[in-house]
Amino acid sequence: MTPLEARTLERLVARRDHLAALTSARKEQRWVELMRQVDGAIGAIEVGTWGICAVCHDPISSARLSEDPLVRVCLECLSEAERRALERDLQAAGKVQRTLLPPTHLVQDGWEVAYLWEPRGVVSGDHVDVIPASAPGAPLHLVLGDVSGKGVAAALLQSHLHALFRALVPSGQTLPELFKRANELFAEATSSISYATLAALRLDGGGRFTIANAGHPRPLLADGRGVRPIEGGGLPLGLFCDSVYTERDLTLAPGQTLLLYTDGWTEGARGDREFGIGRAAASLRRGAALPLPELLASCRGELEQFLEGSPRGDDLTLVAVRRLAA
Repeated sequence: MTPLEARTLERLVARRDHLAALTSARKEQRWVELMRQVDGAIGAIEVGTWGICAVCHDPISSARLSEDPLVRVCLECLSEAERRALERDLQAAGKVQRTLLPPTHLVQDGWEVAYLWEPRGVVSGDHVDVIPASAPGAPLHLVLGDVSGKGVAAALLQSHLHALFRALVPSGQTLPELFKRANELFAEATSSISYATLAALRLDGGGRFTIANAGHPRPLLADGRGVRPIEGGGLPLGLFCDSVYTERDLTLAPGQTLLLYTDGWTEGARGDREFGIGRAAASLRRGAALPLPELLASCRGELEQFLEGSPRGDDLTLVAVRRLAA
């Protein structure tokens, strides 16, 4: 059994258990049909026929199987009408996903926030949101996440994260409490077959902010002394229902910049060499005095220069936060 087959079998068994519970509780035909498909994929793995196109009998691409372990036909064997329908669905999904994004550059209550969001394909598993203050004097919330996997499945879970935090933030809970509840709901929805790394900021007055991290790459802080990572964090959302999270209280002085990012930046690779956090910190150091949109463009440009034409292997999101002078 290959590593891909072993990982997929584990995911499918977990999915089947979840579906079995739904089926016994609701007896809905859609759950019964989906469980039948999952059972068929599990059986195919066990007898060695999983991942073989039912039409041409050639192997289906690993990327397509990773996105959808129930797929039975390779892209080449889809009819022209089926391909056009798939392309239309993907384009529509991409448009819907973009409507959920906040403005790319905003200023509120002395905070300036800008972001760059670039899917590798039509849709993205990267999640970015800025949740406005619920009342005058209330904090501004910023959330950046990265769902495991790629393609439509990751994009659907990204939208689920968006809805979760939009619903939970107005409750006024602390960031650790928000993460704990979001983790429980995300783990329940994904049945432990997916997870998401996440970093969130609560931006208060006077430059004070609180940060919590669930397995996400360490944010970088550019202050007068240089660039340093912000340490600390817990497990990604969705791995264990009882995960515990912590937060840190920090302050940004006027002109200082905090940069958050997904691993599509630091793990961009040329051959066996990654861009890495060292080059990332150097990019921020060189551009720290630039206006935020220009800083983000500069950071992205340095990654492209490093790649020398090699394709990016993942979605890319950069988010910069700066405290404005009074």
